Amino acid sequence: MKRTGVRARMREAIRAELVAATIRSIDEVGFAATTGGAVAAAVGVSERTFFRYFATKEDAVLQPIEDLGPSIAAELRRRPAEESPLRALRAAFDVAVGWVTAEPRTMATVMRLNRSEPALRGRHLKQQDAWVGMLAEAMAERLGQPRDSPDIRMLCAVMMLCWERSLVRCFDRDDFSASGEELNAGIDELRAFFTAA
Repeated sequence: MKRTGVRARMREAIRAELVAATIRSIDEVGFAATTGGAVAAAVGVSERTFFRYFATKEDAVLQPIEDLGPSIAAELRRRPAEESPLRALRAAFDVAVGWVTAEPRTMATVMRLNRSEPALRGRHLKQQDAWVGMLAEAMAERLGQPRDSPDIRMLCAVMMLCWERSLVRCFDRDDFSASGEELNAGIDELRAFFTAA
């Protein structure tokens, strides 16, 4: 088992504090009024330190979620070979389900910003497209198919739509604890739709 050094753990702790302080600031004073300097002061570090970790305040909010994409793709690569593509994809998304369940406040803030800040919504959609690409590459490896297969990309894009549906449903109820169940429900709705077609 690989051990993480003290410095790396300290960096990760500061990074997490900066993310949490950014979310608090956005919740309290709004996105426009939140600044890197104010966030840094709330954590007890310099503004320069904030910008060593994050290029922008948008990064402080969105990077933790965006970083889930490679983790989901890695989990997809680890799934048993005998699992169907859909079952493997759904199991890999437990990485995202776990994060959202553990970080409901962050997710709620991000969802709220997606509705009120067009630039962040655009970045969110771009991030989803990047996830589709990562997942398609991992799935293509599993199936021994070309990484640019449109069929595989379509499957991964549909899973991303199910995930988005799950997050919207949870946000509307102000409860992210059921994100896994909502993801399953979205998949079931798709099955029913295509069976009835």
